[in-house]
Amino acid sequence: MNNRIDAIYARQSVDKKDSISIESQIEFCKYELKGGNCKEYTDKGTAARTQTVRSFKNWCGTIKRGLIAKVVVYKSTVSAFHS
Repeated sequence: MNNRIDAIYARQSVDKKDSISIESQIEFCKYELKGGNCKEYTDKGTAARTQTVRSFKNWCGTIKRGLIAKVVVYKSTVSAFHS
């Protein structure tokens, strides 16, 4: 039995005043999943350069444990991080 879930990751920057809201990012991602069930991971008001993105690190660990089938993001800005 496959117990892996899909995940959505959304982060809103503190540096960009015109950044798209967490809620809007999640809605875009849910549309891409076509109504499937998913777990949401969010980091609101965090600066990626400080590496204090707790939810990002949390879902990376979940991926390593083999519990996530895929992660959907609105726009990837976390490619510089390695856990």
